[in-house]
Amino acid sequence: MLEDYPLTDDTDARIAKRRILAVSAALEIIKASAAAPSAYTGYQKVDHDCKYAIAHVDELADAIQAAIDEQ
Repeated sequence: MLEDYPLTDDTDARIAKRRILAVSAALEIIKASAAAPSAYTGYQKVDHDCKYAIAHVDELADAIQAAIDEQ
C-alpha cells in the first residue's frame, strides 16, 4: 500500500500524495479492525466502529506519516 510513498521532494503535490496514502493506510487498518469479532454485535458494532474511525483516522494517519518520515 505504501510502496509509492514519496520520500523526497516536498512539492505540494507530493505532500498531498503522502497524506492521501497515509490516510488510505489508516482506513485499511480501521477496516480490518471493524471486520474483527468484538463484544459488539449488529448495529451496535457498526455504530462503535464508525465512531472509532471518525475519532481516530487523523491520529492514525499522523502516526503512519511520522513513522515513515523518521526513516
